[in-house]
Amino acid sequence: MHPFDRVEDIMFSLDANERLTFVNAFALKAWGKELHELLGRTYEDALPTKAMPEVMTAFRRVLNVQQRTELEVFGDRHQGWIGIIIYPDHGGLTVHVRRLPRSAGNAMSTDFDALTGCLTRTAFIQAQRTLSFPHVLAVIDLNLLKSVNTLRGHSGGDAHIRTVAHALREAVPAEALICRWGGDEFVILTPGHDQRALQELLGQTNRALPGPMQGVEAFTAGMAVWEVETAYERAFAIADEHLQLKKEQFREATPGEHEIDSFVTFSQELEALRDPGDLIQHALNRLLSVLNFDQAAYVVIDGNEAFFSHQAQGEGVPVAQPALHVRMALAGTGMIDTAHRTRTTAWSTDYPSTPDNMSVMVEQGVKSAIVTPVLSQGHVTAAIVLRAVNRWQTITPQMRKIMELTALRLEHALELRRTVSEVRSTLEAGMLTLGIVLEARDFETSGHTHRAATMAEQLGEHLGLNTTDLHHLRQGAYLHDLGKLCVPDEILRKPGRLTSEEWTVMQSHVVQGHDLATRIAGLSEETLQVIRSHHERWDGGGYPDGLVGTDIPLNARIFAVCDVYDALISERPYKPAWSHEDALSEIAGQSGRQFDPNIVRAFLSLMERSRLTA
Repeated sequence: MHPFDRVEDIMFSLDANERLTFVNAFALKAWGKELHELLGRTYEDALPTKAMPEVMTAFRRVLNVQQRTELEVFGDRHQGWIGIIIYPDHGGLTVHVRRLPRSAGNAMSTDFDALTGCLTRTAFIQAQRTLSFPHVLAVIDLNLLKSVNTLRGHSGGDAHIRTVAHALREAVPAEALICRWGGDEFVILTPGHDQRALQELLGQTNRALPGPMQGVEAFTAGMAVWEVETAYERAFAIADEHLQLKKEQFREATPGEHEIDSFVTFSQELEALRDPGDLIQHALNRLLSVLNFDQAAYVVIDGNEAFFSHQAQGEGVPVAQPALHVRMALAGTGMIDTAHRTRTTAWSTDYPSTPDNMSVMVEQGVKSAIVTPVLSQGHVTAAIVLRAVNRWQTITPQMRKIMELTALRLEHALELRRTVSEVRSTLEAGMLTLGIVLEARDFETSGHTHRAATMAEQLGEHLGLNTTDLHHLRQGAYLHDLGKLCVPDEILRKPGRLTSEEWTVMQSHVVQGHDLATRIAGLSEETLQVIRSHHERWDGGGYPDGLVGTDIPLNARIFAVCDVYDALISERPYKPAWSHEDALSEIAGQSGRQFDPNIVRAFLSLMERSRLTA
């Protein structure tokens, strides 16, 4: 006999996959089950009634972080409050469930609303007979519940109601009464006459709750003071009037209007993100929060294969499988393959019963899923996948519409990034060609421009520059000697030492190059700064402007180190090539004189790392 069999509370254990490994005698009796019917089954499948989402979330949180937690919920089957203690247990869980005395005494189980744990209307009216006065009465109405039901199904609407009710119960004082007055309406009574205190309390609660739509609060409240000489109906009518005035100001919009607003904002957010990976990740995170799924993934379709390139998951939810970048045959991907072949959204509220399910997904507890293809140049090149794990999620038409809108926004944004990238590549190819021409005219060693530009980009990345800054740095490197087009051949190709007058002409190439580059459409100020300032010195002894220290633009300081290093290790008509070690020694010796000390340190670190990994 197990020691827990003597406990007259429900006790059971789950493994890391949420499968039952132990159930005590009291639980077997309470659930009306035999032990062999339960062991090895998942908790949700074994339970005689539907598991509450907040309980499953707590289980997964403890499985993930392996820390003890407690919660209190209103049990539908118990028709009363229950306390749940969850203990981590060798990678799994041990759970202790007990009835709480909160619903004992004179209160009958029918006094409490089964969904929210709040008083029923009848029990609330009866409880008013024992109150002393005054009381603040608040009438609360949930915003856009119909839209939540449309978007997430009625199970999602119930979960939203339960979440708001739980937050209200936790927020109000212990002596307050809270009642579920109707489907989406609650009434609260708190002792005293301080409406402002209750308003602030409800405001804090509202701000902490997830709204039904982006930018929309979870509920609206109206208030009145209920005095001893005032009928309850009168106080309720005054509070309800204030509520309706607020609702009028709120001008509750249709779901379609909110959807448009939400996706206009979404498009703007995508426009602000330059990296394609950031675009995809942002889209997945947004879909998880809006549609209430557990896992999201972006699947790249490459010929007859597919792989996850990005993924996201809710708190306490296991990471989506297969792992990132693991290739799988497209024909074996189930709904992903279906969406690819049909070029339309594929979905299933009951995923295990779907003919094109993946057995590994069923084993991992996926109950509902939706897949929407993403097109590029008329071909399906990717798909967005959402999954509900260990719970069924109604797939509504509104969900499918939002998935398809997201795919369209993503397709547009990625296509725009691809086009910009191609234009940049073409422009940079032209700039590199011009740099090579300049090398030939100046007797530069072949490849100097490309090597110095590549090295500068690596150094910039090592220093933490973002994608846009690296692009500007690379363009400036390609065009750094553009002004030498304006230097006469007799000076540019002179084999001996230049006179002071000739040196002045030579130095003018940076200003001439800057002036020429300003006539090239599309070049940024950061690119122009590299052309003008790459011969400035940290100590102020450079040209053309004699800038000192950090007054020299960052990109110019970065490129200057790379330009000089490559020139030192390259053979020129007037000098032999230096060794790598001698060139690094010279760069280090010029730290704080010719070059920015921080950039020199980063450059030497990069060189050392390159040598170790070569």
